[in-house]
Amino acid sequence: MVEPARGTRRVLYWILAGLFFALAMIGVILPGIPTTPFLLLMCYFLVRVSPSMHAKAMAWPVVGGPLRDWRDQGGVRRNVKRLAYAMVTLLVGSTLVYGELSVSIKSVIACAAIYGIYVVARLPIAHANESLRPQPTRPS
Repeated sequence: MVEPARGTRRVLYWILAGLFFALAMIGVILPGIPTTPFLLLMCYFLVRVSPSMHAKAMAWPVVGGPLRDWRDQGGVRRNVKRLAYAMVTLLVGSTLVYGELSVSIKSVIACAAIYGIYVVARLPIAHANESLRPQPTRPS
């Protein structure tokens, strides 16, 4: 059970949950800005101020599944990783090919994208049927 925030901390947590949600939505639109870390931070603060809102966030059709996988298994599914690779390749690649930027700026963007792919590749894998597996019991 998570201890609910009270008083000034509660107000601060609401503000932080809103801020991280806004940053995540910006990350959906702009390539190079991460979405998932901001959603995870939003959930961290939201569960402490509104468990019902947190439950609604976990039930969102697009991001609810990956958030539940991270919460329950500490990882992401392979198809989510593949989607991240494809999105980075498509969005950053089109920026590098069609963008009228200097070579130095393109190099920075390419390095950031490569690092992002490296981070995603290192994330643990969550298994689709993990929640259906019986949990081992410890002998008393």
